[in-house]
Amino acid sequence: MRKVLALGLALCLGTAAFANDVAYVSGSSGEPWGMPGNVNAMNDVFGAGNWDRLSFPSAVQQGVFNYKCLFLDGGDGADSEFNAFIDTNRATLEAWVAGGGKLLVNAARWGSSPTVLDLGFGITLDNNFPHDTSTAPNLAHPIFNGPWGATGNFFDGDFLSHDIVYGGGLTPLLYGSNDPSQVTLGEKAYGAGWVIAGGLTLPFFGEHPLWNPDTRIMHRNLLEYMCVVPEPASLSLLLIGAAGLLRRR
Repeated sequence: MRKVLALGLALCLGTAAFANDVAYVSGSSGEPWGMPGNVNAMNDVFGAGNWDRLSFPSAVQQGVFNYKCLFLDGGDGADSEFNAFIDTNRATLEAWVAGGGKLLVNAARWGSSPTVLDLGFGITLDNNFPHDTSTAPNLAHPIFNGPWGATGNFFDGDFLSHDIVYGGGLTPLLYGSNDPSQVTLGEKAYGAGWVIAGGLTLPFFGEHPLWNPDTRIMHRNLLEYMCVVPEPASLSLLLIGAAGLLRRR
């Protein structure tokens, strides 16, 4: 029985999301910043063909809210489409997450207007705060210790981020240039779902020599954490329940 429980737990924690559960949404004219980092990371984590690439102008028509996990990147080149998508679908995004959806919303924007964008969920994305580096305040977090390897707490790039995020209930995962007030990646629970928001230049992570190797690892751990394993609250209950069953055997 213990072996069965252990196997079931391993499957729950380690099995990749099924095809069509996960979508990556970005600009209609190509990848943000002209870099392939997001596509390469999605292929590594989920496998080529096991996720869908949607574009902001047509995402709703493509059934974006039928997925269980969404990764939105509105970085340079996708700024205006990203801003318009958020403004048009903010309430729908909130309802989708509240119903159990998992959302990674990230945008390293460049000269974007408006510079301050309400993402919903009580989170604000603020442009013109570029940082070459970011620091992890809690190195025990899964995105720094996930299945793709362990990282240090220091991430370097040129620029590693362009936007910051802030808002009530947002737990910092990364902050820029050793300044805890400049959060470049944060997370929060929202209803039955989970949101991670940031201003990182993720398309560069693992793709450019000026970005340190830990950025590649963290990018993939981040996608695993967001879309494959249960959200932290459910994961804790799962582990507690499994431990209780094992003790009674």
